[in-house]
Amino acid sequence: MAVTVLAACSGQGALGLSPHASVPALADATGFAFAAQNGALVVLRPANPLTYADGLPAKRAALSHCSASGGQLNPAAFGQFNGGAWAFAGGCA
Repeated sequence: MAVTVLAACSGQGALGLSPHASVPALADATGFAFAAQNGALVVLRPANPLTYADGLPAKRAALSHCSASGGQLNPAAFGQFNGGAWAFAGGCA
């Protein structure tokens, strides 16, 4: 199931999203959604935006998503929080 998640409306953020750009995201059964953006894997939760404290669950979801997609997220990758989403540099390789 594909959903479209709109970027935050507070200007261009650290993820390089413009305020009017949409990010195509693929939602999974856990409620997380994933999108590739600027070489990073972006983890979102459309029903309830992620917070800074959700970094570990977001990384675990990213690891699981990459594994299920036949790729691998660098386990040492640091996430970057921006406006309700976590981005992990390098994405699924």
